[in-house]
Amino acid sequence: MPESIRPVLKDSVAIGLPPGFAEQLRAAEDRVFPLAMVDSDRYQRAVTVIGLLAPVLVTRAPTLVALVECGPACIAEARGIASRSAIPIGDLDLGDLVDAARAQRLRDIMVANVESEAEAHIEQARAAGLSWAVVSEPEPQTLGIAPEQRWVEEHLSTGTQMVRSILMDPATGAPRFQVELRTTDGQGMAIECDDRNAWLETADDLRLSLDEVAG
Repeated sequence: MPESIRPVLKDSVAIGLPPGFAEQLRAAEDRVFPLAMVDSDRYQRAVTVIGLLAPVLVTRAPTLVALVECGPACIAEARGIASRSAIPIGDLDLGDLVDAARAQRLRDIMVANVESEAEAHIEQARAAGLSWAVVSEPEPQTLGIAPEQRWVEEHLSTGTQMVRSILMDPATGAPRFQVELRTTDGQGMAIECDDRNAWLETADDLRLSLDEVAG
């Protein structure tokens, strides 16, 4: 089963999707992909149609709005794909196949949006003469509530990222504080902190150290 769209979407309505749209796509995936375990033939035909729809959606759905609106046209497209490829679809739900393909396209659009936003933050920080850029941070309404909160900053001259995390211990509900450095060559280190003050001080020390190394 492909990676879930749950982690990608925090608030469907806030990013311009109709209520329930992401859940509709996820439900379609939940119906299609378990076929692999019970009916390999139907599964193979289903994923073939979904795979052939993928490049069509790149053209038909370059934006979230287009992705929402393209459902009926994509059902007709899926039917044509199946006909041209001689794929029997009488026992398959075309709506589910289209929604499973749209779920994949939704992930691609969301990842691209996140990457574009991060690049914009980096360019703004560079233009302002800063040494660090805030790449991402938690939504304000999740602070103190979400089981994991994460702040990501990038050191502009080295590309090193610092990830500050607060995670709730599922057994006790107590917060766990961590600061992680990730270099461009895939190396890294993680530091566990005893409390929020130590967490903030550790982050400040790491910023200063990188600034000094970079000159």
